[in-house]
Amino acid sequence: MSRYDPVARVWHGPVQPPLFNPQISIGQIMFNMLERTPERVTQIDGDTGRELTCEEFRLRAIRIVQNLQVHYGLKKGEMVVVACRNSENVFPLVLALVAIGAQFVLMPIYFVLDEVKHSVKKYQPKVVFCDEANYGDLVNACKNDVTEEPMIFVLESERPDVLKFETLLEQTGKEYTFRAPYLGDARSTVAVILSTSGTTSMPKGVRLSHAQVVTWSNAYLQVNRGIMFHFSPLSWGTGFGNLYSCIVNGTPRLFTRSAFNEDKFFDLLARYPIRTVLLQPSYSKSVLCHPRCANADFFSIQAWVVFGSLPSDSLRDKIESILPNGRTMNVYGLSECGMILHDATGRRPGASGQIAQQVQARIVDGTGKPLDVGEHGELQVKKSEPFLGYFDEPEAMKNLITDDGWLRTGDCGYFDEMHYFHMSERKKDLLSYRNQLVIPGSVECVIETIEGVKYACVVGVPEEDWEASDLLTAVVVRDKGSRLTEEQIMTTINEQLPDYKHLRGGVIFRDELPLGGTGKVLRDKVKSFVYQIKGIKNLFDL
Repeated sequence: MSRYDPVARVWHGPVQPPLFNPQISIGQIMFNMLERTPERVTQIDGDTGRELTCEEFRLRAIRIVQNLQVHYGLKKGEMVVVACRNSENVFPLVLALVAIGAQFVLMPIYFVLDEVKHSVKKYQPKVVFCDEANYGDLVNACKNDVTEEPMIFVLESERPDVLKFETLLEQTGKEYTFRAPYLGDARSTVAVILSTSGTTSMPKGVRLSHAQVVTWSNAYLQVNRGIMFHFSPLSWGTGFGNLYSCIVNGTPRLFTRSAFNEDKFFDLLARYPIRTVLLQPSYSKSVLCHPRCANADFFSIQAWVVFGSLPSDSLRDKIESILPNGRTMNVYGLSECGMILHDATGRRPGASGQIAQQVQARIVDGTGKPLDVGEHGELQVKKSEPFLGYFDEPEAMKNLITDDGWLRTGDCGYFDEMHYFHMSERKKDLLSYRNQLVIPGSVECVIETIEGVKYACVVGVPEEDWEASDLLTAVVVRDKGSRLTEEQIMTTINEQLPDYKHLRGGVIFRDELPLGGTGKVLRDKVKSFVYQIKGIKNLFDL
């Protein structure tokens, strides 16, 4: 159980010693777990129907290790960039790189050319793995921005002029001799580098140690033979984290090469008895609004995990209404430290969840003073294994970690008397109307309960003659065929919310909202659009 220290004003998650030794590498753990159940299916390709057993998965990873080391001289600590969509062999590749001890970066495939160039220039990779679709951008970037031109392997390509990844799967004749090596101090050795989204600045490299990832086991460990599915690519924390946790837990992992697509979701649900599904709130809402939802069979789903941003209670209620044998679970975490909050033990209205294992948390005001139960401020956290830091970004670390070692999340809210955290909003997204703090999500949740609303995003535009005051403006996407009007939305808001939360900037209807690669609404781009509509000058380029 979580507990609260009223003297230090610190909340503590459940304390449990790691089930795996945090001194060893995650490659040693994953290879060991695969070897224990060789015949069990560990991976299902939802696009082709092909299944991989633990033994087949393990052998592919071993051959990749041995071929990279013998034929291409890849050594521990050397830099590798992996910019691939989900596919049959990219997962064994990641295990192989972990075992070698290479510093490998999982780079999103949706990065634009400037972000690709920025990344390869920073990392100076010796080896690059990519898909045919982004091969040209990577060749371009590496030719101009990497001192020594790297080897570029392309997965699932038919082009005759590229270095094909599949050559790394050739038998070596020495597979039986392989043992995942000990890589040294697990607390200081990098296991993987995740890329931040790059939506507000150029992407940063999040360096995670082996010890950090090993301690995730306590949060995830629950042996579950049911199938897990999500659209997350490996470059997301959920993508990499669930690859690790599924192998450790003996959970079959279903994947697709597709980005989020409602029809793909329903097709896979019809073909496979999915027990756990992970979807962001925006994707969950799209599933619920899709015509196929009415006739879909959700019988197998026991856990619908909502992550990435705070889901409304109404959205969770709607999801649970279609799950005859399941419930929703909210998970909140950061790439820098993994899971922080969850409500696996039970929902509480308006709450994000309780503190996860091995986590400490506090709420602070603008001066850094710790606050008490029910007091609103910024959430800061500590974990048993500290964050190694960003790759070559010392200034970013100064803004992230306090002098006394707390990680600033940038998220605001409060803890209630039952130790549940109630998140309000990102610090930078908070609005103010005539000195009254306004949380955009609190208005969006009401708008999204109105029949005919699919999505809503509330931003502020400056109020004339009133310094630092925002006029709340809603950008709304209507359900297909809906004739909902601005007046109807304004009437609902005026009836249900206090005066300072009224939509004095009006309502703007759009066919869609801009979403980032992780499925989150890009508020800055919504604000940019609203500024253009209203003719506000001095708009910075977003």
